[in-house]
Amino acid sequence: MRIIANILSLIQYLETLKDKPGFLRLEKCTCCGKANPWFHGFYPRKADRGSQPGESLNPILIQRFFCPDCGRTSSVLPECIPPKRWYLWDIQQAALLILLAGNSLNATSKKIMPSRHTIKRWLIRLKEQFFLHKDVLCNHFIELGRTVSYIDFWQTFFKTNLLSAAMHLCHTAGILIP
Repeated sequence: MRIIANILSLIQYLETLKDKPGFLRLEKCTCCGKANPWFHGFYPRKADRGSQPGESLNPILIQRFFCPDCGRTSSVLPECIPPKRWYLWDIQQAALLILLAGNSLNATSKKIMPSRHTIKRWLIRLKEQFFLHKDVLCNHFIELGRTVSYIDFWQTFFKTNLLSAAMHLCHTAGILIP
């Protein structure tokens, strides 16, 4: 899988897919590194969970590429869509901001769409990988090195950055995305 940076909304992704499909093309296989894997169609993804049923952009088509050398298939995701998650990064960031402001899981789930259990799972995974994420992000954002706690770190980061950008940097560095 490859994540394309700076595609921050589903509409922007769909426009890029329509107007500049070559921009989203894989130049090399993400598994073996061989050049020019073959375009292998699309798979549908229900990424637009925040819209009303009649206004939804679903299904979002995600490009796939096949490498004839290693026999593997890779996909190309825009930065706004997290891998293996139902909700977009901006929804996850909104939930985390509410939690970091001191709200409980119950209060957060009443203000934003996902259930309390989903939000709790996001928080646990983010906390488990905090030190790995901090190492990667401090290399790009020096001011984060002055933060002391998990809460201080993410509050400082979110003042000027997006969760999707953080996870893209971590993915590029080879760190698991929670």
